[in-house]
Amino acid sequence: MKLSDSHPQAGPCFQLFDRSTTYTTIRCLKEEDLRSVWLLELPGRGLTTLKRWPVTWPLRWKTFFRQSQPDRQLTGAWKLLKAGVNTPQPATPVYRAGSFYQLEMPFIEGSTAYDLLKSELPESSDLLYELARELGKIVHRIAEAGLRHRDLKLENVVVKASHRDSTPLSLWLIDPVGIRSSFSLADSLVCMLDRLAIQPLNDGVAVPLSLQIICIRAALGQMAGNERRHFFQLLRKSLITSRSKSQAD
Repeated sequence: MKLSDSHPQAGPCFQLFDRSTTYTTIRCLKEEDLRSVWLLELPGRGLTTLKRWPVTWPLRWKTFFRQSQPDRQLTGAWKLLKAGVNTPQPATPVYRAGSFYQLEMPFIEGSTAYDLLKSELPESSDLLYELARELGKIVHRIAEAGLRHRDLKLENVVVKASHRDSTPLSLWLIDPVGIRSSFSLADSLVCMLDRLAIQPLNDGVAVPLSLQIICIRAALGQMAGNERRHFFQLLRKSLITSRSKSQAD
C-alpha cells in the first residue's frame, strides 16, 4: 500500500508543524510503501518538501536513541552545513503528525548530477568538467570534516538552477541520511568516491576517464605522497569489488 492510495483526492491533506499554515500540494516526489516525500508550496516559504515516515515500533525504538531515519536526516543535514556543504537546512524538527513522523525542508530546484551525466547535449561537456571538479571538492570537504557519506549518489546531488550563465555551479546534497563520523581521511574519500561510481556502473552509464580524474584530483586536495599511494591502493581495490558486484548482478 502506498500513501497516495489513502489520498485519492487531488490535494492530500497534511498536518504541518505549524497547523495554521496554508499550503498547496504540488505532487508526490517519491514514495515507497508508506514512506513518501511531497512537494508543497507555502506562502512566504515557497516550495517545500514534506518528508513522511509511518510510525512503527522499530522506528519508535530507534527514535528513542536518535538513530531513526528521520533523526539521521536531521543530524546529517546539520553536520553537512557545519562542514560548509550545501544542503537544505531543516525548517522544522522531526515531529509527530498522526501516525507519521514528518520533517519539512526547503526544495532545491535544478537538475541532478546523474541527469546531467546522461545528457547528450553538445553544450553539456564543459558543464560536466566543472561538475566533476565541484563534486570532488565536496567529497574532500566532507572527509576533511571527519565525516563520510555512506549513501552519496549522483541522483542526490542537485545542480541548483541559475538565471545567469556566468554563475558558478551550485551543488546541493539533498539526502544527508548517510552521514557518519570517520577517523581516516583516505577511507572516507574512498568510501564516497566508490559510492559515486556505483550507480553509473549498475546502470551501464559510461563515465569518461577525464571526468573521473578531475573528480579524484579535486577530492585529494593537498594529500601527501605516501598517503596518496595508500589512497589509490584502497580506491583501486574498492572499485574492483564494486565492478565485480555490478557484473554479477
